[in-house]
Amino acid sequence: MSNPHDAPDGPEPPYLKNLRRLVTLLTATMIIGMAAIFVLMAIRLNSPSTPPLPERITLPDGTTPTAFAQTPQYIAITTPTQVLIYTPDGATLRQTITLD
Repeated sequence: MSNPHDAPDGPEPPYLKNLRRLVTLLTATMIIGMAAIFVLMAIRLNSPSTPPLPERITLPDGTTPTAFAQTPQYIAITTPTQVLIYTPDGATLRQTITLD
């Protein structure tokens, strides 16, 4: 009995040639996409993401902070009953919002 794998190779079918091209194109696309993701992550992780924190923020007497948020325009400190809005340097209390 002869082994079918020992038979001489015939001409390649056209659909196999197209399939090989599609697989190669997909592989190249995935490699380029992964490289782009790594480059974007490196750029993002090396850039400063937040404004600098102030040295000290003086809270009103009797308040206990529960949350902190900072943007380039303001600093917000949340207590159980209030939201305190400070200037970006943390020196001046701009607004107090009372929570229900």
